[in-house]
Parts: sequence; structure tokens; C-alpha cells
Amino acid sequence: MKLPGKKLRILLYGSGVIGSIFGGKLALSNVDVTMLARGTRFDQIIDHGIILQDVVSGKIDRVQVNVIDHLDQNDRYDYIMVAVQHTQLADILPILARNNSSNIVFVVNNPTGYQSYIDAVGYERVMIGFPSAGGERKDGIVSYMAGRGVIKLFQSTTFGEVNGERTERLQTLIDMFRAAGFSPSINHHMDEWLKTHVAVVLPIAKALYKFDSNNYELAKSNETLRHMILAIREGFNVLKKTGVKVTPAKLNLFYLPSVLLVPILSRVMNTRIAEFSMSKHTIEAKHELQVLESLFVQIANESGEELPYLLSLDKQALE
Repeated sequence: MKLPGKKLRILLYGSGVIGSIFGGKLALSNVDVTMLARGTRFDQIIDHGIILQDVVSGKIDRVQVNVIDHLDQNDRYDYIMVAVQHTQLADILPILARNNSSNIVFVVNNPTGYQSYIDAVGYERVMIGFPSAGGERKDGIVSYMAGRGVIKLFQSTTFGEVNGERTERLQTLIDMFRAAGFSPSINHHMDEWLKTHVAVVLPIAKALYKFDSNNYELAKSNETLRHMILAIREGFNVLKKTGVKVTPAKLNLFYLPSVLLVPILSRVMNTRIAEFSMSKHTIEAKHELQVLESLFVQIANESGEELPYLLSLDKQALE
């Protein structure tokens, strides 16, 4: 599907799995994509373009895009999409602050809010997003699964404005991703959405680390899955104590009785969906998850809530 009208210029600041999925699929629609990459990844994209393999269909797409290794002040894009790990932001924000592009979409795990984004680049330029996609990059090929169909029941590629409004630039972003084959959604409370996401992801990651990120082995452990559910509920209690609603509300399903949830989650974990959307991410983002856990524990401590199930799920998991 091609996006009609103006050909948008997009910079993907980040050439990892998510940046490559976004950049490759957008380039296959009517979007002028530039990737910011360095080192081996820069050379791979120069020589071979972005190579995407859909793990469901097996289809391989190869697409050539523009590549840069740094962002200049006067480089102008319709959107800069920052698809990096939370731990990389401190180095990137000063670079973004000097650039003159109007719309900067932060696609980053974040349990602490986005005041640092606003302080760096200005309130009016900040947009927030998060992917429903995952996979791994090996030998220059990104094997991926993008959230659509049943996957969207758990998480969709989501975007929003800081103030929660539905703006023209937000709708353009949604239209662009829909044309590229995603099933994007708008959320009017992205700060709550991101904090809820961390509260869910951390217990899942720690449960997976108990089995060396093997989701199929986790699927066999009813006891670990039960502890994972209880740890997610603890995280939700922290959110509520700090005035944050569980967002989207459908995630309150984790309050269903464990006797119902454990067999459901066992089936979910025993799938390639879990392998590519969860397990492989925990392998690539171990340090980031360690930092996110530290930040979330600090939030819990300040709220007066305790996290015994999260902290005891596997005390050595992130070390």
C-alpha cells in the first residue's frame, strides 16, 4: 500500500531491530527514509540495504535507503523517530536539541516520564510512540514479527501527543504506519501507557531469564508463570499508588484468577510470537532491562509499595 500525497522524509535514529523494521517497511511504502547507523551496521545498509524477513510468511524484502552516520543541525525531516534503548538517550538528546526538525517521535522504554525530552528539544517537538514488533538481527538480516491480528490484542504499535490531543501530525503518523502495513493505534495517555508497559515487561523478562530467555521452557513452568502474574500485579499497585492508571485498561486482565491466567500464558509463551516479540528482545536488551528495573524499584520505594514477587522472581536474573 502506498501513502498518497506528499512524500514524507523520515529519519530513523537507531538502526537496531525496531529501527530497521520501521525504516524498511516505511521505505517500502511511499516514504523517503534515512537511517542513522554506525560501524558495521552502516556498512551493511550501504552495501545491501535493509533486509527484512517476516518470520510468519517467510517473505524477504530488500530495500535501499539513505544512510548517514551523524545528524547535522540543518538536516530537516518531517519526523525523526528515535528508536533506541533507554540507556542511549543521554548521549542522543543533545544532538537532537541542536537539530531543526519539527517532530521528534521517541520510541523508547520509559518508566519515569518524558520531562527530559521536553527539556532537551522543547515541548512542541515531542511525540511519543512504541512498537508492536520484535525480532533479531543476524548477519545483516532482520527476522521480525510485526503486531497485527491476534498480536494486537496484547499490544499495538501506539503513538500519542504529550498533551493527549489528536493532532494533524499525529494522524499523519498513524496513516503513514498503516500504509506501511502496521496496525497503529492512538493513545491519549502515553505516559501512563509507557509506565504500564514497563510494569508488565519487567516480570516477563525476569521470568524468561530464569530459563535463559527460552520462552518454550518458561511455558512449562506453571509456578514461574504464577509468580510472574503476581509480580505484574505488584507493578500495577505501584502505578495506582502514584496516580497512574493501568493503560490500556485491557491489561487489567492480569487481575483475573491465576488458575485461569496460567494456562493462557503457558499457551502464549509456547509460540513463535513470544519467541520473537519477547524472548529475543530480552537477549538484546539485558542491560536496558536492568536499568529499567532499578528505576521502577526506585519509584516503588518512593511510593511506599514493595515488590517482593518481582525481586524474588530471580534475584540473579539481571546480574
